Amino acid sequence: MDAQSLLLFVHVLLFVFWLGTDVGVFLAAKISEKSELSIETRATVLKLGMVLDRLPRSALTLIVPTGLTLAVNAGWLALPEAAVALVWVVCLAWLAILWVGFLKPETPTEQRVMLFNVAMNAVFALGVTGYAIYLLTATGTATWLAVKVLLVGLIFIAGVTLDAMFKPAVEAFLEIVREGATPERNEKYSRAISPVYKVVLAIYAFVIVAAYLGVAKPIA
Repeated sequence: MDAQSLLLFVHVLLFVFWLGTDVGVFLAAKISEKSELSIETRATVLKLGMVLDRLPRSALTLIVPTGLTLAVNAGWLALPEAAVALVWVVCLAWLAILWVGFLKPETPTEQRVMLFNVAMNAVFALGVTGYAIYLLTATGTATWLAVKVLLVGLIFIAGVTLDAMFKPAVEAFLEIVREGATPERNEKYSRAISPVYKVVLAIYAFVIVAAYLGVAKPIA
């Protein structure tokens, strides 16, 4: 297996871990809404979902450098080696910092790392989306590739939105844990988490379409 094939294999694995484990997070959140379960069970399931969430977050940090390298090596994008190397350094550092937070759960370190992660998602949302618009409007880049880059930018935008929307849901669930489940508190939690599902489904759609474009390359 040559280096390009190996990199493609890693890129596909990142897609599998990203989408596959995130479905587990989605299902854990849905189960946590079930009022017929004990609070302890609901809390355990949601906590499991948060552990699983480490994998899609990790995969997202490496999607950009692997995809960028594949495109440059194939001649689809023209970028200096130094620019590609810089993206790798930034993304690997991002991944390392993420895991510092993951390994110190429920600490001030984790809270700071999560804020850093939101900031990085925002930076990449602007950077990747802006780069996609540049590819679409000012270069002869293949349309399928430029649209794929745009979809990745939209995924980062959705990620920032998701983090913002999930905080009220967590607060509503913690109220249930502290004060007990009531129909009113359960309804409050369901209302708070409902918009989160919509954003997650949008991310799934973006990921699937981006993967299709990468495989089929239907638009010249």
